[in-house]
Amino acid sequence: PLRNAINDFGTATQDFVARLKSLDFENPYEIRAYNDQLLQLERAFLNPLGQGGDYTDLKHVVYAPAKINLYAADGFPSLSDAIVSDDSREIANQIAILLIIVAVVATALALGLGIIIGHFAVPKTSWKYDRLTKPADQRNYQIFINSIQATNIETNLKDLTSRPHLAGLPEDLESAEVIEQRWKTDGLQVTKPKYNVLLSYPDNSNPNRVTLTNSDGTVIFQTSGVEPVYDTTQPKTVNPFLAYTPNGTVSSTKLYYANYGELEDLQKLASIVGNVSLQGSIIIMRYGRIFRGDKVMHAQYFGAIGAILYNDPADYAPFGTTPDQVYDQKWYMPPSGVQRGATFPSNGDPLTPIYPSTDYMYRMREESLRFLPKIPAQPIGYGEAQIILQHMQGNEVPVEWRGTLSNVVYRYGGELLNASTIEVKTYNRLERKDTYNVIGIMKGEIEPDRYVVIGNHRDAWSLGSLDPTSGTATLLEITRVLGEMHKNGFRPRRSLMFCSWGAEEYGLIGSVEYVEEYVKVLGARIVSYLNLDVAVDGFYKVDVKASPMLFDAIVEAGKMVPSAYDPAGQTVYGKWMQVDRNNVTNEPRIRHGLGSGSDYFAFDQLAGSSNYDATYRFNPADHKNLRSYPLYHTSYEVFSMMKTFVDPDFLAHRTMGQFTGVLALILSESPVLPLNISRYTSALIETMNSLKVTNPIDLDPLRNAINDFGKTAQDFAARSKLMDTENPYEIRIYNDQLLQFERAFLNPLGQGSDYTEMKHIIYAPPKSNQYASSGFPAVSDAIISGSKTEIEYQIAIATYFVRGALSTLKEFDKFIAV
Repeated sequence: PLRNAINDFGTATQDFVARLKSLDFENPYEIRAYNDQLLQLERAFLNPLGQGGDYTDLKHVVYAPAKINLYAADGFPSLSDAIVSDDSREIANQIAILLIIVAVVATALALGLGIIIGHFAVPKTSWKYDRLTKPADQRNYQIFINSIQATNIETNLKDLTSRPHLAGLPEDLESAEVIEQRWKTDGLQVTKPKYNVLLSYPDNSNPNRVTLTNSDGTVIFQTSGVEPVYDTTQPKTVNPFLAYTPNGTVSSTKLYYANYGELEDLQKLASIVGNVSLQGSIIIMRYGRIFRGDKVMHAQYFGAIGAILYNDPADYAPFGTTPDQVYDQKWYMPPSGVQRGATFPSNGDPLTPIYPSTDYMYRMREESLRFLPKIPAQPIGYGEAQIILQHMQGNEVPVEWRGTLSNVVYRYGGELLNASTIEVKTYNRLERKDTYNVIGIMKGEIEPDRYVVIGNHRDAWSLGSLDPTSGTATLLEITRVLGEMHKNGFRPRRSLMFCSWGAEEYGLIGSVEYVEEYVKVLGARIVSYLNLDVAVDGFYKVDVKASPMLFDAIVEAGKMVPSAYDPAGQTVYGKWMQVDRNNVTNEPRIRHGLGSGSDYFAFDQLAGSSNYDATYRFNPADHKNLRSYPLYHTSYEVFSMMKTFVDPDFLAHRTMGQFTGVLALILSESPVLPLNISRYTSALIETMNSLKVTNPIDLDPLRNAINDFGKTAQDFAARSKLMDTENPYEIRIYNDQLLQFERAFLNPLGQGSDYTEMKHIIYAPPKSNQYASSGFPAVSDAIISGSKTEIEYQIAIATYFVRGALSTLKEFDKFIAV
C-alpha cells in the first residue's frame, strides 16, 4: 500500500512540474496559487500528533529522529520504530498513517491540476489586472435571490421524504445517486467518495424492550419497542434504538431517576442515595440539555448497568398530552413518540480515530474501542415511561427535577415497588458499511484554489422532513439556481463547493472522514463552511451561530433577503432588529461558537475555517420555551408534518435558500474577503468574562493578551483602508492573513488525551457536553476540575494561542514581539 501511494505521489509530482510550463506568468493569482502549493507540500508531511506519547514534537512522517536515536534523522521513523518493536499490528498502523499522509500530499497536488489548471488553461491574453481585482457584481446577488422558488423546494422535500435514508442502507445510496445526478445536471464537477465505517443497527424483527416484572416473574408492563404510525401509506422506518449501545440484557431491582443526566445531576443523585446504591442499578433520564451519549456515559460512570431515556412532556408536549394537543393534531410529541439517536461520544468512524476510513487505513479492533458505551440503553415513549416511573420509590425530587407526567410523583428511586425487577433487553449490532459523500464543485474564475462551501447531511433516522431533509431540499434549489446562472455566463470569483454528507447521525462520520482525508488541502484553502442541517423548524426568525469574523457578511446578506411570512419590505435583518436586537451595540445578536452538533464540526476543529450554521426557527415563547422542535428524530418527521405545522407555503425554506446562497456569493465574490477581525476582540472579551475563576487575577495574562489583540486588530483593519485594491498581490496577502487567522486558534494536540479532535482553543465543546460550544473550553474544564495547577496551565496555553493569532495579523517584518 505504501509503495502504491508513493507511485501515485510520483505521478502527481510529474504532472505538477509539467504544469509550470503552462503557467501564465502575467497572472499574479496563478503564480501565487502555484507557489502556495509548493509551500504547503512539505508541511503536508507533518502529523499534528507527532509520533504519539512523549514524542509529539517529532511530526515529520518521512524524516525525523527515531525513538532509539534522537540525534539521527530516520526515514519513516514511526514505521522504523514499529519494525524494531516487532509488533505486527503497530507496523500495519504506521503504514496506514504514512499512506494517508502521502495520499494527502498527492491529492493536494492533484487538486491543483483538477481545479486550478483546469481553469487556468485559457488564452493568456484574457487576463488583465482590472479583471483580477474587479469588484463583485451586485446584480448577481439579486438575480440569485429572485430565482429561488419555494415550490421547487417543496417538490424536493416531498420526493426526498418518500423513502427512508438511514446511513449504510441501499436507500441512502439511492438518495446519494439522486443528488449526484441533479448536480451533474446543474453543471457541477461531481465526485462521490466512499468510506467503509462502523455503524449500528437494531433488529427490526426483535424490537428492543424495557420490561417490569413482579418478584414471581409475572410481567407487569413491557414497552412495545416500536412507534405506532398515523399514516399507513408511509414507508416503515427503523425501530427506536440508541446507536452504538451494545446488544444485551440487564436487569435490576433498583431504578433511579437522574433528571437530564447531566454530570451534576448524577453527582447530586449519588450524594443523596450514595455511590454504592447506584452500582448495579438502571437509571432513567429525560432527554434534553446535553448530548444523549453523555447521558449514557454518565450513568455508566456512576455504576449503572443499564439506561433508559424518554422525552418528558414538560419539554416536548408542554400544553398537555391528550390526543387533541399532540401529533397528529399538533406538532407536539405524542405519548408513543420515541427519539432515536447515536451515543458515540466522539466524532467520525469509531474504528479510525484521527484518520480517515479509507480502504488502506488501519482499523482498531471493536473490542478495544474505549469510547463506545458498555451498558445496554434504550429510548422509550413518555406514555411508557409514565408507567415505569409510577413503580419507583424513594424521596421526591426537587421542583426543578420534575416533569409534567400526570399521576407520577417524580422520585430519586431505589428499590422498585413490591420487589419488582426492571429489565432492558436490546438486540443492537455493529456492522461495517459503506457510506457516501457527494461533492460538487463550481470552479472559480479568479481564485479557483479558494473554496466557499455549503453542506448538508443526507441520512436520517426516519424520513427526516426537518432533520436533515429540509436542508437537503433547500441545498438542491441553491445549486439549481447557481447552475442556471452559470449556464447564462455567471462565473464565481472563488470556487463554490457543495457537499451532501453521509452518516452524520452516527457521529458526523461523512464530513469528519472527508476533512480528515483532505485536511491539508481544505485547511489551506477553505474560506468558510456554511451548514444547512435543519434548515427550517418554524418561521419566527433566522437563528444563526457563526464565527465572529462572519458577522458583517451575515448582516449584509440579511439586509438583502425578505423575511418569510412578514409584511412586504421586511428583511431578515429587519426582523432581527425587531425581535433579537443587542441593545448595547444596536446590532443583531449572532451567537458565536458552533459546538459539535452537526457537520460544521470538522471544519471548525480540524480545518480551522470561519463557519456558519443557521435554522429558520420557531418562537420558543409560543411553545413554553421549548429548546427543540418536539418530534425530533421520531418516525413522525414526515412531509405532511412539515407542510401542516411548520412551513405551509415553504416561504421559510425559500428565505433560507436565499440567505445561505447569497452569503456564499458575498464570500465568493468580494475581492477582499468580507471577514472582520475586529469582531473577534469583543467575542474574546465576552468569552473570557464568562470564565468563573475563583481569583480573577489568574486571568490577567489572558486579559493582557486580549487587550493587545484588540490593538493589533484595529491596526490590521486600518491597513485595509490603505491597501492598493488594484494590486492583486496586495489583496492576496491581506486575504491570506484573514484566511490564516482563525486557523491560528487550532491547537494541534487538541484538549489532550482523549480529546485531540477538539482543537479550537476559543470555541469547542467542553468534555461534559459534546453538543455545546464552550468559550475557552480547556480552561472551563480545568475550572470544573478544581485543580489550580491545571487552571494556570490552561490559561497559559490559551494566552499563547491568542498571542499567536495576533502575530498573524502583523506585517511581514513586525510579527516578532518586542
